[in-house]
Amino acid sequence: MNCVVMTPLSVYVFRCQSVIVCRVSPKQKAQMVNLVRKHVPGSITLAIGDGANDVPMIKAAHVGVGISGFEGVQAVNSSDYAIAQLAR
Repeated sequence: MNCVVMTPLSVYVFRCQSVIVCRVSPKQKAQMVNLVRKHVPGSITLAIGDGANDVPMIKAAHVGVGISGFEGVQAVNSSDYAIAQLAR
């Protein structure tokens, strides 16, 4: 049996078209991606990150985008697609 504990956060996540996660641990970012992948039928997840702390999230998503820049190239090396940098 597939049982999900419906926390207040998951109730909102399952109703949203987009979810943005920031200021949480790398493990929590990956858990959010996995939550959506597992419990939202037909969902396609996209994770965008620019540092080593984003690698678990990028690897968990269907599509991962790494942005190279000040924080190194770990996110780029773990991603499906890479962006050189964002314009300022």
